[in-house]
Amino acid sequence: MARRTAIMKMATKNETQKFAGKDSVDFYKLIFDAMLDGLAYCQMIFDEQSHPVDWIYLRVNKNFEKLTGLKNAERKKVTELIPGIKTSNPELFEIYGRVSLGGKQERFETYVAPLARWCLVSVFRPQKGFFVAIFQDVTNEKQKDKDLNDAKAAAANVLEDLQVEKDALALINARDEAILANIGDGLVIADLNRRVMFLNVSGERMLGWKAREVLGRDWFDVVALKDNHGQKIPLDESLIQRVLTTTTTTTTTTTTTTDNYFYTKKDGSAFPVSITASKISIKGELIGVIAVFRDISKEKEVEKLRMDFLSLASHQLRTPLSGTKWLIETMQRGVLGETTKKQKEYLDQIYQINERMIKLVFDMLNVLRFESGEALVKKETISIQSLYKEVSLMTASAAKNRGVELHNVLENHTVVVVETDVVMLRSILETFISNAINYSERGQEVFLDAKEEPAAAVFFVHDSGIGIPKEEQGRIFEKFYRSSNAKAFKPDGTGLGLYTVSLLAQKIGAKIWFESEINKGTTFYLQVPKKVEIINNSINPKISV
Repeated sequence: MARRTAIMKMATKNETQKFAGKDSVDFYKLIFDAMLDGLAYCQMIFDEQSHPVDWIYLRVNKNFEKLTGLKNAERKKVTELIPGIKTSNPELFEIYGRVSLGGKQERFETYVAPLARWCLVSVFRPQKGFFVAIFQDVTNEKQKDKDLNDAKAAAANVLEDLQVEKDALALINARDEAILANIGDGLVIADLNRRVMFLNVSGERMLGWKAREVLGRDWFDVVALKDNHGQKIPLDESLIQRVLTTTTTTTTTTTTTTDNYFYTKKDGSAFPVSITASKISIKGELIGVIAVFRDISKEKEVEKLRMDFLSLASHQLRTPLSGTKWLIETMQRGVLGETTKKQKEYLDQIYQINERMIKLVFDMLNVLRFESGEALVKKETISIQSLYKEVSLMTASAAKNRGVELHNVLENHTVVVVETDVVMLRSILETFISNAINYSERGQEVFLDAKEEPAAAVFFVHDSGIGIPKEEQGRIFEKFYRSSNAKAFKPDGTGLGLYTVSLLAQKIGAKIWFESEINKGTTFYLQVPKKVEIINNSINPKISV
């Protein structure tokens, strides 16, 4: 408490005045909104023998429902909200009761079966008979460790921001400061001039700085933010400065992105970091910024292991599959002797299965190239009319074989020209058209057209096929994901086509989106700038539906 009070006194006089009185409550609410841990303030209930039998949620922070799935939890007993909790997790009653009476802080992991979640919990006592539980959903971390042991696969952690109960101003300040000290992620608060006002214990541990050493100093000077090439990010592009000059919350790299930001420690070493930064406003007046940051070194190591494993597996599969294809073709040509009609049928089936495997390996290798940044963009100028001929050559026969009528009217756009990577652009359009053909019934039509905008050309591919279920549309660009009706309509498929399209679109600076209705068809759109700002590094697609 003494150390936290000293920290706040070292802030500037004007800033301190803003946080006085009722505004202090609002200030801490904003801080808890940015927390990446869950929080609940509870009263313990004991029986006549002083055995803990229940607890009441007095206050929870605003994202409590997101993390636990419990709605309207305040003023309710846990046994009402989670029937069966006493049977599934008797240790919670024992630990919470012990802490609320004895006052000794405890930290533990537990699996809450009714919620199907693993939680990492820190619990302490603000006053006798009461406790504050700070918890993280570590289900993904548990799954990630299992995936690493079983298949070298990674999973990202999901942490939610929550809010704390407040019953009196003095108690609120003391308890809130204790909460900030106990959250697992680093947290820094800076004023409008980026001067550090607060740095929590986790931030001290990650960066090697003590809070007293950085208070009042410019955060940009204390902790250098660098890119993956070791170059310092300019001030105007730094997260805190961008938040102070824009109106949105800014979040940096995710665990699937290799083009990370790095924070520099006091000793000069650096670590990959995920950062979320938000404005702090009281009664509409901007007073500063809060940034929550997390070391993602472990996630990056797991992701590298996964990529190395997929790359090795794909390359090792390609050689025997090519050999198998050669042997099958040799037998089909009769080089090893005449084959019967039945044998030919079996050979054809084996050949088709082998071709699907070859395509899967090819798609996987392409994804690896695009994700790692090995595939470079080559800018060329091309007219939409010339693109018509190339796309028609690749898709006309597929449409004919499926009995689908393809209407390609790109040839009508004689003067529209774009500067982009032609191979990547053509690959995106071919994927859209191939999907439209494959998921349409015989006799249906597929349309490919484009329209010109002042600074871009917008291509669209429309079909009247099976469509995409509304509840699955948000996942359609995920790696290996296929909608339920697509798997039923066409069982063989890799689920990599649209994911690869999203990578290619980001590479050439294009935007993709779609509209779809089940059993009525889908329209995919591709907006390509006439002048492309290429991205020749590793990428992480973010697609809006």
